[in-house]
Amino acid sequence: MDVEMKVEGQLGDITLSALQDVIGGLNRLLKGMGGGGEWSLAGLAEGSADLAARPLDHGDADVGHRLLCVVRELEERPEIPSCEDETTVRRVADLTGLVGRRGVAGLRVRTDRSSPWSQAVPLTPAVRMHALQAVKVKVRARSSFQGRLDKVNLRGKTPQFSLFNEARGLALRCNTTDDEVIDQVKRHMGEVVTARGDLSRNASNQPVHLRVDRLKLFEAPQRQVSVEDWAGVAPDWTNGLSSVDFVRRQRDAGASEDGE
Repeated sequence: MDVEMKVEGQLGDITLSALQDVIGGLNRLLKGMGGGGEWSLAGLAEGSADLAARPLDHGDADVGHRLLCVVRELEERPEIPSCEDETTVRRVADLTGLVGRRGVAGLRVRTDRSSPWSQAVPLTPAVRMHALQAVKVKVRARSSFQGRLDKVNLRGKTPQFSLFNEARGLALRCNTTDDEVIDQVKRHMGEVVTARGDLSRNASNQPVHLRVDRLKLFEAPQRQVSVEDWAGVAPDWTNGLSSVDFVRRQRDAGASEDGE
């Protein structure tokens, strides 16, 4: 799915540096929301500052729809949208912050080329204000968070990774300087782990960021084997019956013989 962006303003007033920053900001936002793959320039309208981007990785096809949802939610409330993390919200704020500078009068996003630009989702001042409020830390405390390891970047000055809790619909950006934690992240990529450290929350009590100093692989508690679990484990011996039915039939037969 292509993501189209309209840079509103008068041609001749929009500076090249502003357009460069818009393209760069959109690129970082789309790559961060996806799997990190490249996006190509799929369209550039003549006589305007309209552009379209297309993911080279088919796995990122839903990023455009998610981006529209993120912008709409941030327009309404100062909270991190469901299933997204701090990085996405900060990049939306950065992109929206370009409006009103160097000839950029506005920014609009759409994924349906057939719909008019007037119905596209605008990046308004409210979006930026709510985005900045959503990632503003209100309180820090020792805590833990459980989720699946994804979006790992260990090459930067401060190694980072994300945890995604599917049951709660929460994504959390984490960083660490602990060598042991870094080794564990490498080993357990894609697995569910429990991380502990200094957890930052916003005014809505949403987790924003976790500085991790302990990490361990989550092991689901083992359930005790029941009679039903053993049912039919030897179908040839039980003549195709479950263990429960086989034992019941044997007992009934024994009772009949005793009564003769």
